[in-house]
Amino acid sequence: MFNRIDLNVSPSHRVALLCALPWLLLTALLVQLASSGGPAMLAPVAITLAGAVLQYRRTGLLRGPNAVTGLRIENQRLFARLGSGREHPVLTAGESRVSAGFAILKLQLTDTTSKAYPVVLVALTPGFRNTSPEAFRQLRVWLRLGPSCAIRQAGDQQPLTVQETH
Repeated sequence: MFNRIDLNVSPSHRVALLCALPWLLLTALLVQLASSGGPAMLAPVAITLAGAVLQYRRTGLLRGPNAVTGLRIENQRLFARLGSGREHPVLTAGESRVSAGFAILKLQLTDTTSKAYPVVLVALTPGFRNTSPEAFRQLRVWLRLGPSCAIRQAGDQQPLTVQETH
């Protein structure tokens, strides 16, 4: 098992567009409804467009103090490095998904469940990635095997909550 894993997340316009895509599709649907429903539908269009911009900036371009810019695993604990420069111990939530070249992680602070940090990791092709493929592979292995091994070895109560997708 790996002693220490450092995974840096890089800003990527392609990943940013992927993160904003659900909001953009909802905005397009609302624009279609607004064309027949009148000006009352313009407020929801503005809200969904703001959501798309927020996702584009925070999750794809890593702008803002709460954007996850890196992950570190040390002593079987996961830490998230934020845009503000702070580093916090985190757990992966049950909504997280991991596949061979793509991961959507919802990270929660270990001392509270109210604060969550989303992170999208892509390592598909050289032109479509925001992290190192080797570091991403190590993180995937740790997410699948590491936390459960840590529970057996150290009696740690950190649950294995990441679901694998194929």
